Amino acid sequence: MSDQQLLTLFVGIIAICMMFITLVIVFIGINSIKTMHKIHEFIGHVENELSFISGKAVVTLQDVSELLGQLKGETRSITEKSLMSLHELHALIAFLHDETKSLALKASNGIAKVTLGTLAIGALSQFFKKKSN
Repeated sequence: MSDQQLLTLFVGIIAICMMFITLVIVFIGINSIKTMHKIHEFIGHVENELSFISGKAVVTLQDVSELLGQLKGETRSITEKSLMSLHELHALIAFLHDETKSLALKASNGIAKVTLGTLAIGALSQFFKKKSN
């Protein structure tokens, strides 16, 4: 084989390798474009889902806000009722205290009268015993 034939063979092999490399690069490019399209579709789908979820979250937050408003109103009502009950209970306790004090004074007066009566009867009994003797 001569040098020229050998050179032609090497140039042919290099040309075939370059064509093979070009085909590989084209194949990679086509697959990259397909992958980019799939990724773009996926991102669009995810954006739609996130929009849907964020819409649901907004509705849920509005519902929670309304519920908190209702609870706040009911809590005020319950607090006002509790405060009224507390005042009524305080008034009742004050009344019971006054009544108990009055009854204690009456009982004390009664006990004092009984004690005086007992002392008087005891004194009369001794007085009559001395007269009898």
